[in-house]
Amino acid sequence: MNKIALITDSACDLFCETLEKYNIGLIPLRINFSENSFKDREDITPLELYDMMKNELPKTSLPRAEDVYSVFESVKDAEKVLYIGISSGLSGTYNFVKLLGEEFFGDKFYSMDSKTLSGGQALLVEKAAQMIENGNTIADILVELNIIRSKMFAEFIVKDISYLIQGGRIGKVAGTLGSLFKISPVIRVNQDGVYETAAKSMGFSRSLQLMLNRFQNKFDGLKIMVKIVHGLEESTAKNILGKIKKFTNVVQESIVPVTAVLGVHTGPGLIGIIAYEV
Repeated sequence: MNKIALITDSACDLFCETLEKYNIGLIPLRINFSENSFKDREDITPLELYDMMKNELPKTSLPRAEDVYSVFESVKDAEKVLYIGISSGLSGTYNFVKLLGEEFFGDKFYSMDSKTLSGGQALLVEKAAQMIENGNTIADILVELNIIRSKMFAEFIVKDISYLIQGGRIGKVAGTLGSLFKISPVIRVNQDGVYETAAKSMGFSRSLQLMLNRFQNKFDGLKIMVKIVHGLEESTAKNILGKIKKFTNVVQESIVPVTAVLGVHTGPGLIGIIAYEV
């Protein structure tokens, strides 16, 4: 085992292969229907979720303590433990795991509020894993991750904002007006780790182009790491990545379906772009 064990939660959209490659512990959030509760990424897939959502809109919840402790037990022999969690502005998961981690591990437990989620969280976790592999200290890792987070672009659009409204992720008044007038907002995860409207246009296609224009204004001609995340929109994601490659130098890329626990709040029809300059 590495001297530093790395843990994240299931809001982090990393491929299973990457989790296994770097031996990253994954704490599952929960998806709760009226009659069943599922561990995200363990008991339910995004496709299964979207199918079940046709009949009932579930709720999400923090990981259960036993799920957290199970991951802690798997890395208890490490010299130090680093947890990188979903934004505390979007979920209570980070503070819950941090509290349990400090009690379980004492002063060998370290944590970082990613102030993001999905592909943004994934980029930070993967960078941390690489730095651990290269022998960097936790102090060096946290400095580098905070620099990356400060310059990260993380924006998304959805075809149906009703899921964000019902999940309390955007204001009901603004969301209802948006639905009535077919306004499709470009939503970003700001530096405080919460959602805000970055721009808006009429309809999904126009907003998609608006988001891409905003992306090009920031990264035109630059070297970047980029992730495109989607909810049942793989062909659109591939198209967007192809366009991005025409005006940037993409050093590393991936297209990832959002995990089920995030899909609860966005529904099918999500496209997100997350990137930073290298």
